[in-house]
Amino acid sequence: MAQNDIDLGEHDYDEEEKLIQTSDRKLVTQQYDLSINTLLEQWNDGTLHIPEIQRQYVWDNGKASRLIESLMLNIPIPVVYFAETEDVSYEVIDGHQRINSIVRYINNEFGLTGIKVMYDYGKLRFHQLPQFEQRKIKTRIIRAIIISSESDPEMKFEVFERLNTGSIALNAQEIRNSTHRGLMNAEIKELTTLPTFRFLIGTEQPRRRMVDNELILRFFALYNGFHSYKAPLSIFLNSYLDESNKYSQDKINELRQKFIVTTGLLAEIFGANAFRLTDKDGSLTDKSLNRALAEAQLVSFSLITSSQEAVINAKEAILANTARLHRDDKFLNSIQKATGNKSNVSYRIQSYIDALSESGIDSKA
Repeated sequence: MAQNDIDLGEHDYDEEEKLIQTSDRKLVTQQYDLSINTLLEQWNDGTLHIPEIQRQYVWDNGKASRLIESLMLNIPIPVVYFAETEDVSYEVIDGHQRINSIVRYINNEFGLTGIKVMYDYGKLRFHQLPQFEQRKIKTRIIRAIIISSESDPEMKFEVFERLNTGSIALNAQEIRNSTHRGLMNAEIKELTTLPTFRFLIGTEQPRRRMVDNELILRFFALYNGFHSYKAPLSIFLNSYLDESNKYSQDKINELRQKFIVTTGLLAEIFGANAFRLTDKDGSLTDKSLNRALAEAQLVSFSLITSSQEAVINAKEAILANTARLHRDDKFLNSIQKATGNKSNVSYRIQSYIDALSESGIDSKA
């Protein structure tokens, strides 16, 4: 089965309508008329850039040529949208293909093709155009709307989501990676390559489309307080990432160590079968990785206060007690249906904490 948004994002967790609170509706925008010359300068000096996860350049030279022809004919082209960052640079959130096409042409990377009006210039690269046509292109104006850094992060996320109309829509985590940059976001990206975590996931490299980033973010957000979780998941994760990006480096290091210890314990108990349904011997009953189960295992094991030695000694009991959960209809429902429901989130995590307690393992929950 091909992967889709349900596999890659949080849509299956958003059973409640996503509502943005009144206090989170601040959106500050500014409009600018940029000449192509100015746009090129900002592109070349790094002031203007494409977000790391933004869609790849997909326009062919024919489509790019028609854009260049429009500039020469002074035909208005659609508005582009930028997001201002804290370091006063600008991320392109809509207009990537247009801007890249202009830069590529002025850098002489292709000749004009498929144009219908300025056909005399067919096959010509930028440097081969008459000087007056070169100046005409460079002095043309593009209207840009800039989402100010003063805007609430939730509204920036909403704008990015609504403008995200490319052939392959970005999922929530990919958008979040651009709208919520900071220390924690960078740490999560690094943790996706942690060898123990990769062992638990079962792939050598992070899976595509930031699926692993989302799982780690969910762990940290729920470790921070799963009892305070409120659906929808998307806003819950946005809020936590916005808050945690402001943590000190010492706090980030502390959370990193917590993740390392937690994944290490899971590897000791479940081995490569972590995040999947198992029987009392730790053997797979379902080989599919279940994100809601992974969340319950990560959070419950992160709250353990017993020693690592005690946990390892209790391995047989832990496997038996969690296997009972894996056959319980209510628990299975909590990891397979309406998984973003608040009661289901609390139930599956608390069930794992109780299973650990029955195995003689203490937790701070």
